[in-house]
Amino acid sequence: MNRQISLPAALAVIAGVTDVTSWLLLGGFFSAHVTGNLVVIAADVVRGTLPDLASMLAVPVFIVATVVATFVARRVGAHTSATKRLLLGVQAAFLIAAAVLSFTTQASAHPKSGIAVLIGMLAVCAMAAQNAYLHLVPDRALSTAVMTGNLVAGTIAVTDIARSRGKDQQARQRWTQTWPLLAGFIGGCLVGAAGATLFGDHAAVLPALLALALFLTTIRPGSFDVPNPRSPDVRQKGA
Repeated sequence: MNRQISLPAALAVIAGVTDVTSWLLLGGFFSAHVTGNLVVIAADVVRGTLPDLASMLAVPVFIVATVVATFVARRVGAHTSATKRLLLGVQAAFLIAAAVLSFTTQASAHPKSGIAVLIGMLAVCAMAAQNAYLHLVPDRALSTAVMTGNLVAGTIAVTDIARSRGKDQQARQRWTQTWPLLAGFIGGCLVGAAGATLFGDHAAVLPALLALALFLTTIRPGSFDVPNPRSPDVRQKGA
């Protein structure tokens, strides 16, 4: 797996773990799949049920966190290794903070409490930083939290490969770029569900450790660094 897809695949694992743990431990609330919160809120409104505070806050908090991440990234300089490390470090910091707080309360027993909502919002901010990174730094924004588009892309790629009997190189490339994201997110969901079952509220440590490990990997020289064709140095070399 090349470096252009290995990092998004790792982020998909983190997104899957984070989303499942928040859903299972924080009263049916999505931290990574913001669309899911919109669906839940709409359904509650139609049924005349007051939506959970975490679900209502998730969307504006995600937006605000993305705005802040964008301003900071533009200030540092988008499409740079420094921006990548900054945003992935912020993601790790938010998830670590959520994990630390998970040891101070039994959030799963009181998902509507202030501390439980705070844990959820920290996870939302972490996912906002992750998604901001994917839109600000790489050449192509990949989805690491919402798998619908990836599933469609993967299915079309497999269909084209089958139709061409494996001769369609573009379809093979699309499949190579898509399946790690699907596998990563599904694997992350399974890990998150197993962690929530085995460790309860302390399962919040799992995405924190994964995010920290990924961040520490990115600060190693050359790790996940892919030349950006938009950078002046790369254009000059190609001239």
